[in-house]
Amino acid sequence: MKLLIVSDSHGRVSNLITAVEREKPDRVFHLGDMLSDAQRLEMAVPGLVVEQVRGNCDGWVPGDDVRILTVEKVRFLLTHGHRYHAKLGLGGLAAAGREEHVDVVLFGHTHEAMEELAPGGIWLINPGTAGGVGAPAGYAVIEVANGDFRCSLRQL
Repeated sequence: MKLLIVSDSHGRVSNLITAVEREKPDRVFHLGDMLSDAQRLEMAVPGLVVEQVRGNCDGWVPGDDVRILTVEKVRFLLTHGHRYHAKLGLGGLAAAGREEHVDVVLFGHTHEAMEELAPGGIWLINPGTAGGVGAPAGYAVIEVANGDFRCSLRQL
């Protein structure tokens, strides 16, 4: 299964649509900032499954701050990252991953794309900013099969 991971689109829905057209994912995980973009993407691409969590710029929009999803036997924690103080370091994210017994923590907030194996064997993956705010526009693609996954960070 092919997952498109995006975050921090900040109103640039056209970038999300471009990434979907390019990658043809089975599902999209939108990690916040702006949930309205995720909803507009769902309307623009009928039948596309878009899982989403709120970010710090989403205000009081109804939705989850954290979600745990299992895809092909891989457990993912989806969060924006602000509640775990991602801009100050990755320790809070890694601790949350260990507490929730996940394989991968997906987060945004910093606008810096990265993939790192944290102590305890938890992968921390940030797709960067799909909106290109303060950094080149980008996203991540994760291919998952039978409990294994492979991640690729890409630019728009």
